[in-house]
Amino acid sequence: MVGALGLAALLIGVLTPDSSPKTGGPTKAPVPSKTTKTAAATACSVAYRIDGSWPQGFQATVRITNLGKARLGDWRLVFDFPDGQSITQVWNAGQEQHGASVTVTAAGWNASIPPRGTVEFGFLGRWDGGNGRPTRFTLNGVECR
Repeated sequence: MVGALGLAALLIGVLTPDSSPKTGGPTKAPVPSKTTKTAAATACSVAYRIDGSWPQGFQATVRITNLGKARLGDWRLVFDFPDGQSITQVWNAGQEQHGASVTVTAAGWNASIPPRGTVEFGFLGRWDGGNGRPTRFTLNGVECR
């Protein structure tokens, strides 16, 4: 009798529409796409502030805010200077400049930005006439607002 009930239950399961046979192994959860994960992990905003200026020079502070849900490690901020500006000294970060293009990298002690966290760096700069500000920033390859 128990065998007949088991066989009947098996047949009902197999013959019922939209049913699928169960496998013995665990099922895998869908893997999020890298694009979604990267965009979510690198959502950011940048505040660029001129703290002081003098003929042919200025001091600025840049604050990066992680708007994503994941910690950002080894951040890299890229922007273009207008008007022939250049950085002469930077603190709380590393920096490279080729022409107008500036790449600022994390210092060892501030290399990680937690979700909703911020990091700041500052610099002294030189300008030759113009005093415009960068208008586009990218963090780890993704544009910030």
